Amino acid sequence: MEQVTERIRAGATDELAAKLAALAARRREAIRRAFTRLHPLALGCGVGAVAALGVTLATLVLVLRGGAMVGANLRALASYFPGYRVDVPGAFLGGAYAFAGGFLTGYALAAFRNLALHLVLAWSRWSAERWRRRHLLDEI
Repeated sequence: MEQVTERIRAGATDELAAKLAALAARRREAIRRAFTRLHPLALGCGVGAVAALGVTLATLVLVLRGGAMVGANLRALASYFPGYRVDVPGAFLGGAYAFAGGFLTGYALAAFRNLALHLVLAWSRWSAERWRRRHLLDEI
């Protein structure tokens, strides 16, 4: 009878250990997904491409529409983008400027987010280690 009870306990312990290991693996995966770093080059290229596409298409649409005063509001970009005009060559020049500005914005955003993430995780790690040191004798 005792052998049967031991086998049941051993089976339950193995099953419980497997469930706990699976739970720990799921938790590690969830934490990894939540704290994934952003790739600055990829975010910079993405934001830059969207900005360039927006400025280029907006300028080209205004050029195709025509009229007496083409792109009065968009013409204000010339104060930020030297040489920009509301015409076909200006559209591509504006797109290049917008890509550069968008790239720098995306790159900086990803870099600052990664830095903040690094600081938060370092502080969390330090806090957990401090708690363990303070409660070291409680476990003995």
